[in-house]
Amino acid sequence: MKLIFCLSKDKGMMFFGKRQSQDAILREWIINHIEGSKLWMSEYSAKQFESRDNIIVDGDYMNKAGEADYCFVEDGAYSAENATEIIICKWNRAYPGDKFFEIDLKEAGFKKTGTVDIKGKSHEIITIETYIKKG
Repeated sequence: MKLIFCLSKDKGMMFFGKRQSQDAILREWIINHIEGSKLWMSEYSAKQFESRDNIIVDGDYMNKAGEADYCFVEDGAYSAENATEIIICKWNRAYPGDKFFEIDLKEAGFKKTGTVDIKGKSHEIITIETYIKKG
């Protein structure tokens, strides 16, 4: 499976049970990037996406997503154990946080294969990094 995370400058994901930020242009980028593949997410995350046939809302998405599927991870537990690709979308700002991205990508066997900056609607720069699991 392929995991997508949105992180602040200091790898923050959430603060007091709420996402730190969101961006409409980044959501559009994600939908275009997955090219019709299944995109799994929690009910909380689904509130920011328009309903689509390929978006699957399920609280157990980390266990149900297939090898070629994407998971948009915000509020639930996550693991890189079954992931083949991780996409990190970084805000160009630091926000208060109490839930942080805790995967050591190098230790987990991932290698950065690409970086692109996009101009978001609410963020001047959103850096998108792609990591692929080696071997």
